[in-house]
Amino acid sequence: MRPLPKFKLSLVRLVKSHYKKNKRARDSFEVLIKTYIDTLAQDPFFDDSDSENFPKGAYKPDFEFRKIRFSMPELQGASRRGRFMYVVHQASCSVYPVWVYTHEEYPKRPSDQELKEQLAIIEMNIVDVEYPPE
Repeated sequence: MRPLPKFKLSLVRLVKSHYKKNKRARDSFEVLIKTYIDTLAQDPFFDDSDSENFPKGAYKPDFEFRKIRFSMPELQGASRRGRFMYVVHQASCSVYPVWVYTHEEYPKRPSDQELKEQLAIIEMNIVDVEYPPE
C-alpha cells in the first residue's frame, strides 16, 4: 500500500468537514477506511470495487484504475455517498490509494486533470522503484 499525498489530504478534509463534531461517526468512518485499506492489501480486485475509466489520454496497460462506492457513516443526502479511488500496479504488487471523497464534493468524480496529476505521481514512483539512481 502506497497512499498518495492527495489521498491523505482528502481523508483529512472529509473528517474535518463531516465528522469534526461527531466522534462516534468519525471513528466509524476511520475504521471503514482502514478496513478497505487492509482488504486492498490482500485483494485489490475484491467484489465491492469496480473498474474505473482512466482520464482521457492517461491509460496505461499495466495499471488498473478502480473505485469503491460506499455509504459514509451517519451522513445524509449526497454527502452519504462516499467514493474511494485507487490504482493497482500488478507488476510491482502495489496499490495506490488516490482519493476519497463524497458525491456532494464531486457529483461525477474529480476532474481528469486532477486525476492525471495523481497518475503521473504514481508513474514517477514506479520509475524510481524500477530504476533506482546509481
